[in-house]
Amino acid sequence: MSARRDLRAALEETAALRRQLAAERAALEDAESRLAIGGRQYSDASDRIVRQATELCELRAELASTQRQLAATQRQLDDATGMDDPAVEAGAQWQSRREDLPAVPQPITPAPRRPLPRRTSAETAARRLLASTEADLDDLMSRPA
Repeated sequence: MSARRDLRAALEETAALRRQLAAERAALEDAESRLAIGGRQYSDASDRIVRQATELCELRAELASTQRQLAATQRQLDDATGMDDPAVEAGAQWQSRREDLPAVPQPITPAPRRPLPRRTSAETAARRLLASTEADLDDLMSRPA
């Protein structure tokens, strides 16, 4: 009898171990599946970042090219209209050299202010009392101390 009990106990223990092994295998498969999904998501995100960085570089190059073309076009326009003439550039400051304008007086700057003296706590309390009660100053002065 004892051998049967031992055999039955061993079979039950084996069955319990098999269930535990099956549960651990399922958990492992789930973890591997999640890792694969996460890896794909990470890979997709890194591919997207690389793609966007490449587009950014291309857009910066295109911007620089457009700015160079704009500067060249502006130089051509200045040449065509005579804006690059030294006489035009010399006349750019003609307003400041006009003789018919009166001299502009310099603005008067106020003297720097001295800081106000700090209030004592009694003065601060009195000001708060005045502000909170809207009391008349004569009434406050007539009160006994």
